[in-house]
Amino acid sequence: MEILSEIGERLRLFNARLAHVYTETSLEPDLGPHVNELDLDENLKKALIEYGIETLYKYQYEAFRKIRNRENVMIISGTGTGKTEAFLIPILDLALKGERSVLVYPTKALARDQLTRIYKLSNALGLNVGIFDGDTPEKERERLYRDPPHILITNPDMIHIGLALSERFRKLLRTSDHFVFDEVHVYEGVLGSHLRNLVDRIREFSDEIHIIASSATIGATKYLFKELFGVDGDIIEGSKRRKGIAIHALIDSNGSSRWTLAAYLAAVLVKKGLKVLVFTDSQQMAELVAKISDRFSINLAVHRAGLIAEERIKVEEKLRKGELDGVVATPTLELGIDIGSIDAVIMAENPPSYTKYIQRAGRAGRRNKIGLIFTILGDDPIDSYYLRHPNEFFNRQIQSITFDPTNLEVIKIHAAAYLVEKHRIFLGDLPYLWKKAYEILNLNGIIKIVNDYAYATPNTKKFVASSSLRSIGPIVRIYDENNKKIGERELPVALHDLYPYAVYLISKKTYIVKELNLDNLTAKVKKINGELTYYTKPLYSMDLLEFNKKDERKVFGIKVEYGDMKLLMSVLGYVTYDIYSRKERGRNEYKYDNPINFTYNTKGLLIYHPLIEDFTLIDNMETYHATEHVLISAARVVAGASLTDLGGISYPSGHVVIYDSAIGGSGVAKLLFERLEEAYEVALDIVKSCNCEDGCPKCVYSPYCGNNNKYLSRKKSLRLINSLISGSLNNMEREREGKPIV
Repeated sequence: MEILSEIGERLRLFNARLAHVYTETSLEPDLGPHVNELDLDENLKKALIEYGIETLYKYQYEAFRKIRNRENVMIISGTGTGKTEAFLIPILDLALKGERSVLVYPTKALARDQLTRIYKLSNALGLNVGIFDGDTPEKERERLYRDPPHILITNPDMIHIGLALSERFRKLLRTSDHFVFDEVHVYEGVLGSHLRNLVDRIREFSDEIHIIASSATIGATKYLFKELFGVDGDIIEGSKRRKGIAIHALIDSNGSSRWTLAAYLAAVLVKKGLKVLVFTDSQQMAELVAKISDRFSINLAVHRAGLIAEERIKVEEKLRKGELDGVVATPTLELGIDIGSIDAVIMAENPPSYTKYIQRAGRAGRRNKIGLIFTILGDDPIDSYYLRHPNEFFNRQIQSITFDPTNLEVIKIHAAAYLVEKHRIFLGDLPYLWKKAYEILNLNGIIKIVNDYAYATPNTKKFVASSSLRSIGPIVRIYDENNKKIGERELPVALHDLYPYAVYLISKKTYIVKELNLDNLTAKVKKINGELTYYTKPLYSMDLLEFNKKDERKVFGIKVEYGDMKLLMSVLGYVTYDIYSRKERGRNEYKYDNPINFTYNTKGLLIYHPLIEDFTLIDNMETYHATEHVLISAARVVAGASLTDLGGISYPSGHVVIYDSAIGGSGVAKLLFERLEEAYEVALDIVKSCNCEDGCPKCVYSPYCGNNNKYLSRKKSLRLINSLISGSLNNMEREREGKPIV
């Protein structure tokens, strides 16, 4: 394409290049029967034909038959290939027979976005459709209670609070016949743990519930269905890819700032009349790209979590109306919210997983247009790996979602909510982890246990009313100098953004953090007029305070354990980085007189590396710290981990800890534990293929390193990993000791 040639020329200004171009072409799924051949209500047949659906795809027909037969199913099919119609047609037919369905979308915005689509068919059939969320007016709620709709549209947060606190909502939900969970690929990590426990509450630990699930991008099995919903279900697959043509390009940034490059590329495309969506995985980097774009004379708004909801809605409306050149977003715009036609997607960093890559790429070129997708690869180990093996980038398997159904922090929230609903529960009737959750809640004074019965108290209701399915960590509220709330961040991730003197960006405005108070969970910030030439990252340490082993295995002859962990995070200071240039390390470091400490529980693995006999203490520190970094990088390939899903700690004694960053655990560390041999193989490729002197961003440096990438050696890590895989090291287990390095 001519536009690719021009972009290739423009990239030379930054010493960057188009490294690989891949053209994706996908045809329609196989056709099935004509609508008139189906055992459908005649009015529904007529409505479908008027809507433009005359023939079902084969997979849609299979879904139709199974759903009509009350079989649990998960429908997987690419963007624009009719997965919504695959479940909508049978539930409309069932509605005409008097049966009621609940459609659950992961967010309130997406649920409301689907209304128009559903109304087009339901109105023609005289069916009652209602939406019930936090924004539903009281008058409309009364109507829904009085005359329950054939199709109720809601979200997990509403179900969580409604089941616990509203008897009328409870009745509305529990008298429904079918439950549809759309966009299930979103339910990974902590949100997946919440969904499993929420479904346990809906079905009240029985199998008498009809569940339909749907997703455009997920690697699904019957095992996943059982893990996610607690009941058995079948998988129905349509087309694995989106319909239409898309041009995918990998860009080698070659040392240039990926944030500047993303803003510049957006400017080139916008000035050619294209609508652009830029993705980052960091809230602060989204703000940074938007600010840099101002220098290229284009207006990119920011859409991310942590903003006030009204701000996000304004951005969506302006983009839909064509009032913006484009948007820089975190995963908040991955889902199919209608934001109008997007011509090009720029991924300023390699997405955390291939599933997320496909989901983001699917936002470009919809409505029968060719989509342009650009991914900027930087100097980190996995980006360098894919620059060496570009075909592997596009031939990856779509992985299943990862979550931890045993996350006690999550179960505590749902156990308390279920108790508020039931008032009294006999503990002998519950699964083991629920009983354990009630015991912890009892110790914390949130519930009461008497003679094997749990009882709700006023504290239980308060606890549930203040809980959230979007987080399990404490929430830090952010206030400006006028004491106006401007955002919020969840712990422990808040410690990476809101430490004293940190540069904090929100809605393209620059603030300096003046104070962080973990006792009352507030941060005070001051707005800065003008531009700063630097941004900040924290200097911090981590330590493993407690470890409770749950599993153990041998990997290349060395012991690896997995279990519950109690961690201490201490923010020691911060480091500044130049915005418009790429530095291997920060330019200045600043230390606090008193560290900021936060303790939390999670899950992770503990690796017992052997010592190399001729290595000194410093050699050991450099060896195991580098190996920790490169194994976390390798987890992006073998476990679908994002850059921030996992953290690590190294000890001079050879012990390496890799843990889930989420409080309570996300399941990613467990997957790495199970696939650790593969991770070492990828790690070997990374440290072996780099031609640096002894450590750089392409191999063992990490942008999230707590000590600013000190004590790292690529060559020593290479020696260790090589020796492990070849089995040439003597493995003598020893006690963990020495100062931790992160």
